[in-house]
Amino acid sequence: MKAFISWSGSRELLIAKAVKAWLNAVVPEVRAFVSPDLPKGLAWFDTLAKELKDAGIGFMCLAPPRVASEWQLVEAGAIWKAARSGGLFPLCFRIRGADVPEPLRAFQLTYFDKADFQRLARDVATRARPDRGWTPKRDQAFESSWPTLRASVEDALDQPDNGVHTTRGFIHEIAGGWWERVRSEKGATKLSWMWFEPSVDGAGLTIEGRGFGAGGLDASRWQTDLVSIQAQLPQPILEYYWEGRHPRRPGLLFGGKCRLQFTVSASGRIDEGTGQFSDVCLNAARRPTIKLIDLRRATTEEISIMKEKGETERRALAGRKLEAWA
Repeated sequence: MKAFISWSGSRELLIAKAVKAWLNAVVPEVRAFVSPDLPKGLAWFDTLAKELKDAGIGFMCLAPPRVASEWQLVEAGAIWKAARSGGLFPLCFRIRGADVPEPLRAFQLTYFDKADFQRLARDVATRARPDRGWTPKRDQAFESSWPTLRASVEDALDQPDNGVHTTRGFIHEIAGGWWERVRSEKGATKLSWMWFEPSVDGAGLTIEGRGFGAGGLDASRWQTDLVSIQAQLPQPILEYYWEGRHPRRPGLLFGGKCRLQFTVSASGRIDEGTGQFSDVCLNAARRPTIKLIDLRRATTEEISIMKEKGETERRALAGRKLEAWA
């Protein structure tokens, strides 16, 4: 049986090669193809199209920051059409199911842990050799090859990848919780908690924000999906328009435009940034103000408190965070 292994980006290519070696060890009846296997001197697209057409099953290596490129979705459609029997396996490496684009969620996702990959190996073996299926010999091969696969994948995920220059990759990388320190023209400092939520298709972004003053007191609450993204390196830019109200002055509507500029590390991670935003009262005659911003990614513990704990814990954390940052 022929298999096609799809990838996008330098990390996924390393993972695809590791998956191919693993398949060869556990289910040698499967002859897996990765696009760098294309022979020299041939038209790459024609050869690639033939491999897709001949594939009985296909594997999609999905990893941050790209998750699934537009071209991978084209390959997925070709594999699905060729296999006709549901032989498409999206493999998730260090990503959540929610990060996977909607067309691929219709297939049962495989996550990178030993138990799930063993189930995958059993299914592939049954497809490749229905008369034999899973045997003690295959089980032994799986046990001996798993440590090598795990080490290769973890090493690949630690490698730099410039996928954040794509809109989808950038959105995936900044998704989650962020702290925003806001400094006014008068020198006053406030803190905002922001949550970046990718759209279902991974191509858009919704932002929810909540401002805190000294001692963790409420300052504002707002939400927007009016977002513009410029994902080019070395410093991707996110701009958005926002509107919100102060809890103690609900009759006044505030709004403005914000511009955030993120810093990309050598490994492709984004953990900090800077920016500025305009703040104006939209239903009263007041002069707009310009405020400066410093950004930091929230830790896992901080996200847990802000998303799952009660109001007392959230305000206490915001107060501590503002005091330490100021």
